[in-house]
Amino acid sequence: MFADTALTTVDTRPYFERVLCHALQEGLVDGPRLDALRREGAKGIVQLATYFGTPNLRPELEAARTRLVTLVGLALEAESGGKIDVAGRLLRDKTLLALSKAGADRLRKLHALPTERLLGAPEIFRESEKDFLAKCTAETPITYARYLAERAGRERNQHYIDATYWLVGKLGIDREDADEWHVFCESVINSALLVLLTERKAAGLFSVERFMKLHEAARKKRSASFPTLDAWLEDAPPAVRSLLKRETERFVAEVLPVIRDIPATEIYRNQDRFSGLFFFDTSSVSEITHHDKACAEEWTRITGNQGDHTDVQCGVLLMVATGLEPTRSLLKRDATRIWDNFRESGFDEAAIARFIENVVPFEYQSDVRRMWEDDLGPEARQQLDSDDTTLVMNYLQDTCRASWKKKAG
Repeated sequence: MFADTALTTVDTRPYFERVLCHALQEGLVDGPRLDALRREGAKGIVQLATYFGTPNLRPELEAARTRLVTLVGLALEAESGGKIDVAGRLLRDKTLLALSKAGADRLRKLHALPTERLLGAPEIFRESEKDFLAKCTAETPITYARYLAERAGRERNQHYIDATYWLVGKLGIDREDADEWHVFCESVINSALLVLLTERKAAGLFSVERFMKLHEAARKKRSASFPTLDAWLEDAPPAVRSLLKRETERFVAEVLPVIRDIPATEIYRNQDRFSGLFFFDTSSVSEITHHDKACAEEWTRITGNQGDHTDVQCGVLLMVATGLEPTRSLLKRDATRIWDNFRESGFDEAAIARFIENVVPFEYQSDVRRMWEDDLGPEARQQLDSDDTTLVMNYLQDTCRASWKKKAG
């Protein structure tokens, strides 16, 4: 025995088409109004084709028809709340040109909202308004449901940006200065909350050196309370208050355990793993620790201000890995000793790890570590494990900054 089943069909027609059919069936749009709609539609299509391209090509006119249908449908569904009878009355009372403009205005406001939670987002990364309208109206015509979802996401981004500006303002930082950072809101909020957690008179954000002290203070605190922030939030806008309360809970649940489990040096040095967790204000009085200054000086001494060159880095790493004193340029006798030492005892991975940690500047560490582990180390093991002198010497000369000439032939 079969249960009765009801089949529901989904109307996939554009909303404008559905409204027009309903309005005709219900007598909301009569013959004269239908003629007026045809005239308004023809005019609107030409205007849209002219704005986005040219009215003289058939493909442009066909695309313009899709644009008009999309824009009018968006306005009708938004203004009627999805009630088709209300939308039919709007179609009766308003011109297609007015509805098309209303739909375009909604998309322009949507475009103005941020696509990411980024302070001072450079305009060069923003899609132009015209390209955005073109994409939303013809390339992938936007539905009202997708418009609402996109608007909700972008409004959340705006709320984060507004709350972040409010928070750094309370810490004494001007909005113009914050705009220069070009960083994501979460990292700034985390940094501000770390300051508020550990300091009674919270002001400014932190350099690396100050972070070391804040990190240690946070690890010692038994309770996670933010009395200064709580006092500030009493007079904050409701949206800011709600968002920052949620962010405080997230900080305690997700960020504070990282602080308690991971050393400060590991957090700020290992950006592959902890990128975006905190923002380090390099405009602070002391933006680098004494240890980092010593690293920079030693790196410069070894590489001769050419430490950003890959061939120099490769030569230095291979010398360290085989127990040699690293230099910028490889002598032929250095190459021979690299080969001999490798064949005798392989690479000293611990020496490489110490060198990267203690000598390679912070800004190069992730790339240098990745190069050694993924590229140079595996390749050099294979190339140096050979009895062919010419092959090995040519490999070292091609890979490193070398001071001898390759033999012809």
